[in-house]
Amino acid sequence: LTLTTPTCKVSFTDTDGLDPLGQPSYAGWSPSSGPLGSGIDHETIGGGPYHAPAPPHGPYPNAVYYCSQDLVTAFCLRSDDGGATYGPPVPTYTSQCGGLHGHVKVAPDGTVFLPNNSCGGAGAVVVSEDNGLTWSIRPVQNASSQTRANANLQDPAVGVDSNGKVYFAMSSSTVAGSATGGSNAIVATSTDRGQTWQNIYDVGAVYGLKNIAFPAAVAGDAGRAAVAFYGSTTSGDGSANSFTGIWHLYVANTFDGGLHWTTTDVTPKDPMQRGCIWSHGGADICRNLLDFFDMTVDKQGRVQVGYVDGCTDGACVQAASTAKGNAYTARGVIARQSSGRRLIASFDPPNPLHARSAPGMPSVTVRRVNSVVHLAWSEADTGNANITSYGNQATYNDTTATDPTKTYYYKVLAVNGAGTSCGNNEVAAPYVGDTCTGLIVQKTPPGHPEQPLQGLAPASLAIDYVAVAEPPGTNNLMLKMKVTSLANVPPNSRWRVVWNSYAAQSYDPAAEQFYVGMRTDQNGTPSFEYGTIATAVVGLVIGVPTETPIGPLTGSSFNTDGTITLIVPKSVVGSPAPGDLLGAVNGRTFTGDTPETQNLERSTLLVDHTFVKGQRDNGHPAATYTVVGNVSCGP
Repeated sequence: LTLTTPTCKVSFTDTDGLDPLGQPSYAGWSPSSGPLGSGIDHETIGGGPYHAPAPPHGPYPNAVYYCSQDLVTAFCLRSDDGGATYGPPVPTYTSQCGGLHGHVKVAPDGTVFLPNNSCGGAGAVVVSEDNGLTWSIRPVQNASSQTRANANLQDPAVGVDSNGKVYFAMSSSTVAGSATGGSNAIVATSTDRGQTWQNIYDVGAVYGLKNIAFPAAVAGDAGRAAVAFYGSTTSGDGSANSFTGIWHLYVANTFDGGLHWTTTDVTPKDPMQRGCIWSHGGADICRNLLDFFDMTVDKQGRVQVGYVDGCTDGACVQAASTAKGNAYTARGVIARQSSGRRLIASFDPPNPLHARSAPGMPSVTVRRVNSVVHLAWSEADTGNANITSYGNQATYNDTTATDPTKTYYYKVLAVNGAGTSCGNNEVAAPYVGDTCTGLIVQKTPPGHPEQPLQGLAPASLAIDYVAVAEPPGTNNLMLKMKVTSLANVPPNSRWRVVWNSYAAQSYDPAAEQFYVGMRTDQNGTPSFEYGTIATAVVGLVIGVPTETPIGPLTGSSFNTDGTITLIVPKSVVGSPAPGDLLGAVNGRTFTGDTPETQNLERSTLLVDHTFVKGQRDNGHPAATYTVVGNVSCGP
């Protein structure tokens, strides 16, 4: 999508992305003829049969639709040759609805559905029954129930089963026109292409969910469908910086056309986000999950959910529910159904209502601090039988990992009466230090395969590792950056350790990160400082991260071996308490500063060693540190 035109460039494949030699390659893809006239956001592609009467078309049997929104108006285009060419954009709505729509779906009879968050204050489907030539708005409501537009701008979703029944899912605001009351996971069904609605139901109520984000939907055989969403049991505005809820991924299934739903917590011991989920665009640090995700069904009817995990490492997953902070990661994850009835009935297991199977593979996280390894695991699929090998246990602390020269390896197996889970979940726990002298949270291996293409960083800027410590007897954080060498210190350069924190807003309402670091002037003389980073938003596009220095870092220093030691009082960076998280900790180096660029963290006017992920001068990926307190070296 090219935002400034705006147009969209699309490629398609009829070979599963394989080139003439049968290998995955760009040569297995063909571009559409010319850029598509497009809105600026929420691009979606869907396809299916033509609606009768079908227009003249070539040998390709199905219609392909591309839809997008232009802040308010949304457009859809149709391709009659499998995506090689598209017709002109057709408005689906203008001022009748808000701009945010979900993913386009096509029913077996060729009816096209585009779900919308707000048409007259309610969720709706925008429907075409003439192959995209004209569209009508059909609100999701009946005499006793009505959906409410989500004030936090959540896309709804739609699925259509093989019999044409429509399944609608949305994050419906609890209080009309407001986000402060939270939201509900509302589903609804229609048998007449959205003209009337039945079975309007909250599938999150069984878990006491008070906030819902990013619903997705898919359907299979007649009467069978599934919806997925993020959910939190904490009420209030889920996008507010002050929100303290913990989010999990949930999937709800129906096998009787929406009369009954069964909801599952897919990540029961594994939060996928702590704190807010921002969905208003721009550069907020809790926008790490971006704006939506999707789900599908495989050839054998198993549900698959592609989502983003914002709390991925052991420090974040294992933190207490009262901990402040988050990992702020954005890891793509696929959740796959591993047992139970399918959305395609012919692939159901025998005796599906009472079938037993081996448990699913537990998801394991690990955190090693000094001589203790902390393990935790999440088991979403018990195989419809009691787990016998570890019962209700979901954590284990190994106090025998006392050799700092060794890496310890662990796996967790779940056993029930039907068998043992797959054992492909081994995790490694190398020694990474302690919280007195430095716990290495980020280590960049030398010789990354991308380096020959992008050029090696100078020794003074090439990051070896970033570590965090809490010196006993103080109330300080100690952050270390180790570069290859500082025997020669370049002038006009910066070395930064950065982490995400809303506490930075106490200095600047626009700031959401702290930094500590060393800076050299034009003569190469070093100084040490801490400050905040704010990222402006220009229009709808994220701008340049900009530093604002706050004060000096007394007691900080560097060594010619490349070690930079930065001492900062906890009281000036939000006073993180034991158990809290420092999230998105990462190292950055810059050189070639000028008076115009000396506080910028991205610019074409300076040599920027931050955003090239393949180089050692960027500490990548960002990491998480668990605050333990300044009393011991931490278990």
